[in-house]
Amino acid sequence: MRNKDFLKGGAVELPFCFKSKTVIPPKNFAIHLTITGGSMYSFFKFLPVSLILFVALFVQTQNSISSERATYVMPPNYSGTQGTATFLGPLSNAQRTIHLLIRDSILTPLIGQEITAFTFRLLASASSNWPGADVTFTNYDIYLSPGVAPENRSFTFADNIAGPQKRVRSGPLTIPAGSFPFGGSPTTFGTDINFDSAYIYTGGHLLIEIRHTGFTGTSASVDAASTSSSGYAFLYSSCWASSYTATSGGLQANFVVTRLNARNPVGLVNITETASQFSLGQNYPNPFNPVTKIRFEIPSTGGITKSATKLMVFNSLGQQVAQLVNGVLSPGSYEVDFDGSGLSSGVYYYRIESGEYSDIKKMMLVK
Repeated sequence: MRNKDFLKGGAVELPFCFKSKTVIPPKNFAIHLTITGGSMYSFFKFLPVSLILFVALFVQTQNSISSERATYVMPPNYSGTQGTATFLGPLSNAQRTIHLLIRDSILTPLIGQEITAFTFRLLASASSNWPGADVTFTNYDIYLSPGVAPENRSFTFADNIAGPQKRVRSGPLTIPAGSFPFGGSPTTFGTDINFDSAYIYTGGHLLIEIRHTGFTGTSASVDAASTSSSGYAFLYSSCWASSYTATSGGLQANFVVTRLNARNPVGLVNITETASQFSLGQNYPNPFNPVTKIRFEIPSTGGITKSATKLMVFNSLGQQVAQLVNGVLSPGSYEVDFDGSGLSSGVYYYRIESGEYSDIKKMMLVK
């Protein structure tokens, strides 16, 4: 799409490299019911109940547009397959510093999402749930940041960091007895280790840094992809050291099979249930640091009472960095928060698509 097409009807001047793909949903939605036997009486007796259930499920879906959680296994090819190696690190009773480096090409589904937790799984050879009794790490700190490409991993930990680090978790961590189940191949993932604050992934290679002080009790080895697996050193790589405060002297490590939790980064608030026209408001405050609000309106037009709507944020290069809304919305006035804490200062653009309507506006993040 050319820039002038992208900006049709708008007054914002975009950089020459800005590209976008417009998806126009069908104008009409229909529900088709097939009756295969039974009396008309039974059908009409059943219909009100089924419609009520349908409406209830539909409303529930709409109310959870921004709160849906998705999980992503890294590396993705181990989602349904047990790993080829083991690693004694994230659940070790001794101190550890661990780096997990992940290539951007296998993280594409997470762009614009908040990463809120991760977890691991036991080995297929495990014979009991872990831990046998509650264990508490005195400190279990997690940092997320842009990272170097996995093939450029360094055993000097600071050299693996390619952008601002965000500490998403710190302090004590208690893992209740039996949180990590045994049995099956692959083994079921354990209870999530939730972050204190979410990390917005905006693209690029990702670095996950874990630093913990260990605990009193029995360690557990976790499932991993070996250093000789086909994707190691290009799609992913890892290193570790036996210290909570290690800065160098790392060793090559098998890559822990890790499940990430992600969700839409904003809450969607329906301010009013009526609107006379499509509109996209200017964000406020603007400039902002790091949170700003965006309002938009969706009217009922042409007999269509619901519209498939997307609200996306792009950087000055035209790369999508967040998707604030992606769902079917009823007519009304809406407001969403955009949190730019994981982004650098600069000019950003937010674009709405709803039915055949689209608009774009500019905003500035200043830190």
